[in-house]
Amino acid sequence: MSVIRSFLLMLAPCVTLIIGAIGKSESVSAEVLASWVELVGPSREASVRSIVSADANCPTLDADGQPLPMKVRAEPGPLFSDAPTTPPASFPVRVCEVMISQGVSRVLLENEPLPLPRADISRIVVFGDTGCRIKEAKVQDCKRDWPYASLVTFAAEAHPDLVIHVGDYLYRESCDTKATDCPDTPIGYGWKVWNNDFFKPSAPLLATAPWIMVRGNHETCARAGEGWFRFLDHAAPENECAEISKSFVIALGGLGFVVMDSGKIANENGSDDDDDDDDSADASRTEDLTPIVKQRYAEIARSVPSPGWLLTHAPFNAVRLKHHEAEVANTLQQQAIGELLPSDIKMIVSGHVHIFEALSFADADPPRPPQLVVGTGGVKLAKEPDVPKKINGARVTDALFLREFGFIVWDRDGANWKGRLFDRHNKQIARCDLAGTQLTCETGK
Repeated sequence: MSVIRSFLLMLAPCVTLIIGAIGKSESVSAEVLASWVELVGPSREASVRSIVSADANCPTLDADGQPLPMKVRAEPGPLFSDAPTTPPASFPVRVCEVMISQGVSRVLLENEPLPLPRADISRIVVFGDTGCRIKEAKVQDCKRDWPYASLVTFAAEAHPDLVIHVGDYLYRESCDTKATDCPDTPIGYGWKVWNNDFFKPSAPLLATAPWIMVRGNHETCARAGEGWFRFLDHAAPENECAEISKSFVIALGGLGFVVMDSGKIANENGSDDDDDDDDSADASRTEDLTPIVKQRYAEIARSVPSPGWLLTHAPFNAVRLKHHEAEVANTLQQQAIGELLPSDIKMIVSGHVHIFEALSFADADPPRPPQLVVGTGGVKLAKEPDVPKKINGARVTDALFLREFGFIVWDRDGANWKGRLFDRHNKQIARCDLAGTQLTCETGK
């Protein structure tokens, strides 16, 4: 008996270690807080991403029956070496990522299929400027007048092949004593704000189709830039926050996309809200951004897909209401590279101005692609300006402006595309035709 007792005493520490290890293993199993598929490269490169708690391991996917472990994209804690110059924010989460090759046909995360990109696409959902605006004394009612979650539900029911978000994901920035009632919601730039303003309400649509993410001026380094690079930028995060990310291209068979970061440009040009609003966290012009705009375009100029859409948050050619008058929203991009754009670019798709705008042009040399603005995804809407006769020197030949929350669905029509604009109640309020480089829109069904 004494021998057995001695053996058991010797074994006890090992049993304790084993039990402890089992408990520890259970505590770090991945609980996925958000997951999505993002297009990030020229040949349908798809990045599967997930967010788990800080004490959890990255999950393992099932790719055509084979295990595919996800790797860490961003750890909890500060992301950049220059963190003291960026807004303080808490990210008690781990971001995971793995690239999916074209040959994979089915990927499961926790036994749920993920939406992989198709070789060709026939239906696209587009919107932008989706967050609920809370800044200083101007507070949007996130419970009664923020329809983003409803728009997501309706957009998911349309079963798109692709979703394009044209920037500005996070608006819950600050609330001061001038406000009559600061809302009961996280504010700032950390994970809780990102989750409330974007990931949680976006879940149904993230599960429906792959997305293309465009950086907005609310995701600059002086604002929510750390979250942008941690979660959504197409490339792996670097040690420092880049003021203007590199451009990249995506080709999906019959249609391609050029994605350009214009968030810093948008801020340099001032407010993205209505004419009596000062939303200029870093709006004062401090440098000439023309050289870097030209450089970013030169990096992808030889790989522009044909036909293609140019996706950029700040519109090349659009107007907004400023001090009760129509003002060109941005002149820098058109002046810098507008004349360099090839005829392969059939439309420029943007947000930033918080209304719907569809504009076509004439008398420009070289011919100018039409401009679509869909900054209607949920943030407080701006006031609607009058349609100008010219924008950046080109005559406006066709224009439709609408001050409505909504999203647009584009359906392939042979070589052309037909669009339908839906409001917050899923009612069709406008229809559009894109034939070559002519965009025409009118209200109604």
